[in-house]
Amino acid sequence: MSKILPEAVLSVFRSFNDLTIDLVGVSCTVYIPTNLTALETEDMYVAPTDITYREHINQQLWIEWAPKDLYRLRKIGVFKEDELPIIGWFKLVPEVTIGSYIKVESKYIPSTFDTDEFQVADVIMKNFYDSEIYRCFKLSPRRAKAVT
Repeated sequence: MSKILPEAVLSVFRSFNDLTIDLVGVSCTVYIPTNLTALETEDMYVAPTDITYREHINQQLWIEWAPKDLYRLRKIGVFKEDELPIIGWFKLVPEVTIGSYIKVESKYIPSTFDTDEFQVADVIMKNFYDSEIYRCFKLSPRRAKAVT
């Protein structure tokens, strides 16, 4: 519980966040890793096929493909030199983590990308640590498997 705002107020803010994403978001499939803790001891020797994912179909997500407002990007802690980042706004349930990835229908993706899968690269923390309201992450195109 936050020491600044009552829990009831935080719950209302969270419900508004989820409602907004339901209304204006795009439909996607979210894949959340389930065995990262078990693979932690193997660390760099883990192959992408060793990770198992829980699939969440028809989840809503708001994606900013190339936010132009650099001041706002700096304010939320995103720094990028060559190309602007992809920012994804998720609902609070299911809980998305770093290592998760999404699959978006190609009709929603700009022509500059040649993939329909995007991985969660970093967390963008916008609120207090104990009163998270918005789930905001930096996304990047998911690397394709090497063809042999």
